[in-house]
Amino acid sequence: MNRRFSLWFAPLAFCVALSAQTILVKPYVQSGHQPISGAADSKVITWLTDTQPGRFEVDFGATTNFGRLTQPIVTALNFGKEGSYLKYTAYIGRLPLDGQFHYRVRLENEVLRAGTVVTRKSATNAVEFVVVGDTGDGKADERKIAFQIGRAAPEFAVIVGDIVYPRGTVKEYLKNFWGPYNNTIEASPETGAPVMGTVPFYGVLGNHDVGASNLATVPDGLGAFYFFHPPRNGPPPLRSHLRVRGTDLQLAEFKRAAADASPHLGFYSFDNGSVHGLCLDANRYVDFTEPALLEWIRADLTRSRALWKLVFFHHPGFQATLAHYREQQTRVLAPLFEECGVDIAFAGHVHNYQRSQPLKFKPAQAKPDRAGEVNGVFTIDSRFDGATNTVPQGVIYVVTGGGGAGLYKPSVEELDPRFQPSAENWTPFTAKYIADRHSFSVVKADPQKLVLRQLDEDGFEVDRITITKPAPITPSLKPATTKALPAVQGLPSGARSTN
Repeated sequence: MNRRFSLWFAPLAFCVALSAQTILVKPYVQSGHQPISGAADSKVITWLTDTQPGRFEVDFGATTNFGRLTQPIVTALNFGKEGSYLKYTAYIGRLPLDGQFHYRVRLENEVLRAGTVVTRKSATNAVEFVVVGDTGDGKADERKIAFQIGRAAPEFAVIVGDIVYPRGTVKEYLKNFWGPYNNTIEASPETGAPVMGTVPFYGVLGNHDVGASNLATVPDGLGAFYFFHPPRNGPPPLRSHLRVRGTDLQLAEFKRAAADASPHLGFYSFDNGSVHGLCLDANRYVDFTEPALLEWIRADLTRSRALWKLVFFHHPGFQATLAHYREQQTRVLAPLFEECGVDIAFAGHVHNYQRSQPLKFKPAQAKPDRAGEVNGVFTIDSRFDGATNTVPQGVIYVVTGGGGAGLYKPSVEELDPRFQPSAENWTPFTAKYIADRHSFSVVKADPQKLVLRQLDEDGFEVDRITITKPAPITPSLKPATTKALPAVQGLPSGARSTN
């Protein structure tokens, strides 16, 4: 067990039972709604109980003597026959960057949880985090992944969709998610780890997360909107977005109770260290040709001065598994990602691990066809290997959907006879493909390099690459003595075109 795991998880303390009510979700940390730049950080501490109210208080500060006190806001969640709860939310602000704070949640003299949380890093400092998708199905592999994420001791995590199966309801969160990632006391491969007690998780919407958007038939649907607290810096109201249905009363209650996350959970961005992260809703109801959305994405990415620009969404446009192959709607964003300097695009949806070679893609159409496919021209950088050649010519697309749900195989590159795409829709671009085990991504980024590692459910490293930026060109102080050769038109060195 590494040093940071010991440091961060040793302070956790639990009380087995509190006299006033049943604690259904123990206190966990969220990112807060801070702007993506600035000299201070903020966090949210939140938890869930039954309907018996309690007078909780949250102590926090730079040391275990705390020194600051806040009282949570209470939000009633009433889903009729599907259950009723009280959600407690404590907002903590004015936290210095590059530091840590201690917190303690107590009911009178009984401590529910205490922990130590690292604050956001400034742009000159390294940051390490994890990315995982397709997590909460309640099976043993999910608990193993949660345990290994705890051992990795990240500073934050991103779940790239399908957080809970099968419909993303509040009940399914209580059954399949909070145990492995938050409520367990002792970390183990059999139970998971209480990682969310100290590590903020950013949520991204997958198809299962929005599968129960009609509250008239599933009153506790859209559970992610009650549990995640994303930054509030998304686009203006969009024409294409998640449409929540239900009775007038249900819609009013959803708007009230999910105010911290609706509509913000669909589109937002954040900064931490030298990383700028952009989170996108990639479900089929989103129109990626809508001008307001494209303008927001472009402005968000170009405004950022972060060295590393990463994008997170659920549906991969470039992947090599027969399952979900035709759901290629995010391919239309490839030219925009290239224009704005995106380094890696992470996705889930496909339950395995895939890493593409760096690629550029020129779509032949503005929108997917009726089957969901997007044809175009591929340019592949086959020289990049992430070891000796570490400067990619194009965007690297990563599928990290091995968070616990049943694995998908085979690869279309294994000559599956059912797979016969056209040359305009497919070219071999896969650098790494792992479908025989569950896994998650670990990223460490600093101002010199970014290292991506993939760890499996037993903690073994199954992939690693290093990415660096091109060295800046230093002008010569001496006048040129030879005539410059004419510029060569065409592909970057080592790249190949498949058109």
